[in-house]
Formats: sequence, C-alpha cells, structure tokens
Amino acid sequence: MSILVVEDDASIRETLGMVLEAYHYDAVLVDSGEKVMAYLRTDWPDLMLLDLNLQDTSGQEIYANIMAEFGRVPPTVVLSAVQSGALSIRKMTGAIFMSKPYGIEELVEVIEKNLKTRGAA
Repeated sequence: MSILVVEDDASIRETLGMVLEAYHYDAVLVDSGEKVMAYLRTDWPDLMLLDLNLQDTSGQEIYANIMAEFGRVPPTVVLSAVQSGALSIRKMTGAIFMSKPYGIEELVEVIEKNLKTRGAA
C-alpha cells in the first residue's frame, strides 16, 4: 500500500515516513503542492496524509487542485494543529480530520480503517 505524505515540516515528514515504513507501507514524501501534482500525474497512492497548512499553499487548495485536474482525490487524512481544522475541511468531501498532536497507534488505526473501508487493504 502506498501513502502519499504531504508535509512541509521536514522532521514531521521524515518521522511519518519512518513510521509508515515500519508498518510496511510504501511512504512517498513530498513537501509542496507542486510536488503533489507532479507525483499524481505519474502515480496514484492508496491514501494521502495531507497537512492543512503548508508554506506554499493550503491543504484545501491542494485538495481542490487535485479534484479539478483528476476529477477524484485519493482517500485523504488531513493532519493539522489548527483547532478549527475540522471545520476547514468541510469542502474536502470524504476527508478525515486528525488533530495534532496524535499518537502513532491512533494514526495507524485511522489509516488501516480508511484503507479497509475503501477496499484498498
């Protein structure tokens, strides 16, 4: 299973990559909206972990850009430290919100549940 991690904080991105690989997921790590779009033009992940606030854009913009270009979006878990983040994703149909900080077990549980629900696991 491949998981696209969209996170501009290098330490968080690398940690997520190591955790996902420890759970036998293929982690693809990117740090910008531009890199997300480039990746999706050649490959499609089973799930996307998307930071809500990136330096170059927002998670909502990335989500909208993916929908506009491809007509669909990978199953998405939005990660954010912003308390109002759950409200911010209302237009991101089907996305699941997880508030930072979160536990590794909690994150893996959400990923596995989402993959099973969508028939990817």
